[in-house]
Amino acid sequence: MIATAIAAVAVIVSLASSASAQTADPPPTLPAIQAPERPPNLDRIREAVSKPPEIKISDGQLRIYVEVIAKWPRFDQLVKGYDLMNGPVARGNPMSHAEFLNMVTPRELHSSGGIKPTEILTMALVNWAGKAVITKGLEAISNAKSQREIDEIRARIDRELAALRGAR
Repeated sequence: MIATAIAAVAVIVSLASSASAQTADPPPTLPAIQAPERPPNLDRIREAVSKPPEIKISDGQLRIYVEVIAKWPRFDQLVKGYDLMNGPVARGNPMSHAEFLNMVTPRELHSSGGIKPTEILTMALVNWAGKAVITKGLEAISNAKSQREIDEIRARIDRELAALRGAR
């Protein structure tokens, strides 16, 4: 590889010196550059240069052809060092779903904050009833034709909400 690089540098230097010799004054004398010895893989280099290029552009598309020469690994080489019978932990049990959830769930989310399930149900029902009363009242207000009707509807909404507050 180093010999190939040296040969390439020598070729470039010789081309540059021949080009400059044709155009300008002769360069000052430099010490003679010795050509490197012929590398042992020169035939392989010639063969690689004679092959068609791997990059082809046709129809505006860049196509690169690559040939990979390697042996496909066997299964036993891929799983080398793994114990497929016992798993990652010798003679151990894998983590259960509940253990995983306990590990990743913050402790603050394990309780209901002191609120009982019946209280949660009561709050949900009161919320639903209050929303229904207010929605019904707003529809009635939008359909009212006089201020007296609007005042009666508001008074009814206030009575119903007071009844809901007293139900708690």
